[in-house]
Amino acid sequence: MKSASELQESSQDSRVSREKVREKSPDTTRQSQRTQSLERAQSGTRNGAAKSQSPRKGKRRPGLSGQFILYVEGARDREILGCWARRLDVGLARYIEKNTVILGGRRPARAISDFRKRGGVDAGFSGLIVLDRDDHPHAASGSVTPAENGDASSLSTGSARVEDGTAEAGLELFVWGLRHIESYLLVPAAIRRMLGLGADDRRVERSIDESAVIYNGGLRTSGTPAAQHTAQHTTLHAKRILGSGGALSEALGTELRVGEIARAMRLDELHGDVHRLFDRIGRLSGLSVKGPEVVIRSRAGFPRK
Repeated sequence: MKSASELQESSQDSRVSREKVREKSPDTTRQSQRTQSLERAQSGTRNGAAKSQSPRKGKRRPGLSGQFILYVEGARDREILGCWARRLDVGLARYIEKNTVILGGRRPARAISDFRKRGGVDAGFSGLIVLDRDDHPHAASGSVTPAENGDASSLSTGSARVEDGTAEAGLELFVWGLRHIESYLLVPAAIRRMLGLGADDRRVERSIDESAVIYNGGLRTSGTPAAQHTAQHTTLHAKRILGSGGALSEALGTELRVGEIARAMRLDELHGDVHRLFDRIGRLSGLSVKGPEVVIRSRAGFPRK
């Protein structure tokens, strides 16, 4: 049987042992936590490496059919098309901005070369070349005929053809029915809106009529007003008329910017050729054009669709 002194010493030893355990416990806990964190980090790194090594599936934009390329003569053409497209669908305007290649002039052969370098139809590409008619009534070879009544459809073929008869599958051609893309900007009402002129200001019409007489060899066009308008715009050199120092700029006393005119045009002022071009872009690209959004306002002033 232990004496009282031995029992007291045993109790003190037990207390000291418990205190040592408590002193070591935080370190042990912290060490355990560090070990667990390290293991989790290593596990995450391994998982991340496995994910990065696995191939990522490419995502195709919805509504698109492969890759589409729009070839235009210059940056101004792209600007005009973008402004017109916004009247129909903002998505269409962005698509044109993103998918357009500038040719640097009327150079369809360069478009064909670029299209082939990209792999062409075998690589899933489709394309459309947009050209001014200029002074070329037979702008492309094959079964292309001169434009009639400003209709671009009679100048467009199913596959791109240049003067030497070269054709490229998957690449189509669109030639404006009027002389230039700027010809479709000769809309007096839009020009007046852009300049803030009154509706009774007829300087735009007079300048266009006078220019038409000059470009028609001094002869005035005959027929109905609609026929006269078509004949005028088919022969007019719109680039010169709208350019710096041109007849229209001189008549109005200010420089005209084609992008601002295109931006001022309303949907019902877009020529049928413009709509035909956008239809062709939609068909070749697979892009679904939503069309303009119509908002009807109630009597309370709140818009409802």
